[in-house]
Amino acid sequence: MRIAFFGSGEFGLPTLFALKESHHKIALVVTAPPKPSGRGRRLTTTPVADAALELGLETLAPEDPNSQEFLQQFQNYAPQCGVVIDYGYILKEPLLKIPQHGFINLHPSLLPRYRGAAPIPRQIMDGCTKTGLTVFALDTGVDTGDILNQIEIPIQPDETCGELKTRLGQIGARLVVKTLNQIETGSVKRQEQNHALASKAPKLTKSDRVIVWNKPAQEIHNLIRALSPEPGAITSFRGRQLTVLRSRVLNEHINSDPGTIITEKSGVMVATAHGLLELLQIKPAGGKVLSGADFRNGYRPSPGERLGDNQ
Repeated sequence: MRIAFFGSGEFGLPTLFALKESHHKIALVVTAPPKPSGRGRRLTTTPVADAALELGLETLAPEDPNSQEFLQQFQNYAPQCGVVIDYGYILKEPLLKIPQHGFINLHPSLLPRYRGAAPIPRQIMDGCTKTGLTVFALDTGVDTGDILNQIEIPIQPDETCGELKTRLGQIGARLVVKTLNQIETGSVKRQEQNHALASKAPKLTKSDRVIVWNKPAQEIHNLIRALSPEPGAITSFRGRQLTVLRSRVLNEHINSDPGTIITEKSGVMVATAHGLLELLQIKPAGGKVLSGADFRNGYRPSPGERLGDNQ
């Protein structure tokens, strides 16, 4: 089939490469326009745009994929099916009706649970021990279309969002190609979502990132790995923001105020409402990522000093 691939972020890259290796033909890649990035605010292209260039694929980067101007361009490529992964724009009719087989989307959750912009971090944050991948037929709702294929996948106890996203992207590539093959042969089965079981995974806000030390160690650990490597869970020390990127729950409890650094122990051990949490990777504002041992040696916390006092 002639495929139009819509994507921007790294999550869709394994599928783009898998489609290139398949018997399907990528007629067009559609991605977000370049945006200012970094200290110099230089225009930066998306990971998908870079990959498409490497693969020699024709690419468009419209400001509005639902505009009349883009619709006219898109029709000229005569795609038979659209694949949307981590694109960043909501597609509407009449665009959705142009390919004869419509659009399909790869979503990193067991739909109808965790519909929305941030399904992977929200699942880790909630302490989920399993997730999944769903390929569904795109409609005008947000992640509400019929399910075409779905698989369940365990989440490892210390797995970060970045690690899980990479793993899901690779597995999802095979699921998308399988679904396209089924669409092509007419063997794909559609199943309506049970909308009564739906839950939401809204976009992350800055307040979501703040570590509240007066919570159990496991809950704080889930937050840290849900936000690693980007944007990172934050706390403060001596008035300076710290981003915590990796941690470990210790099966111990010390009777100290939550947030207190336990200086009697090596590394950076922090008291919580229930249990101790070891901070393994810490990035002070404006500095580089430090191990817990390097942070301890460099900052030399005093007995009784606490994290998060200035939040």
